[in-house]
Amino acid sequence: MSKRRRLGLIGIAAAVFIGVYSIGATVKLSEEDATQLKNEFMEQVKDIDAIGIFLNNFRIAAVMFIPAFGVVVGVVSAFSTGMVFNALAQTTPQLAGVPPLAILATPFGVMEMFSYGIAMSQSGILINAIIRKHNLKLMLKPTLIELGIVAGVLFAGAYIEFAMIEMFKPETEMSGTYS
Repeated sequence: MSKRRRLGLIGIAAAVFIGVYSIGATVKLSEEDATQLKNEFMEQVKDIDAIGIFLNNFRIAAVMFIPAFGVVVGVVSAFSTGMVFNALAQTTPQLAGVPPLAILATPFGVMEMFSYGIAMSQSGILINAIIRKHNLKLMLKPTLIELGIVAGVLFAGAYIEFAMIEMFKPETEMSGTYS
């Protein structure tokens, strides 16, 4: 497969992720559901650091490599992430006017979209190879290389995301004193 075609497939997969994320971000949530979803998310990320962010994102991306199933996981992940953003925007006054795509336009957001695009597109390529009865042993090396690329990009992205989170924490939260 040519590099140009491969990049096109990555772009298509990333666009699908972004589109489904956008749909998830528009789902109407009751105030109660939005609060519950926000609280569940906040509990999940309460003590997360850069390694925790990386492990969470890489676990999701690694599953996205599974033939056919990975595309489904990517779509569900995108929709869920959009819903979480929606819940946060609904329950956090500072996020009320922030467009959902703004999060994806951050450096770490772009890195995650690129990584998920690689993973989801490789899932599609693998299922195509299975359907066409191609030798899957030939697919192993490129898949492992792409998995390594995704790991590296998500690792760097996790540190950028964590640094941005730390930068925007309120002073009282950083010092450990709450008023």
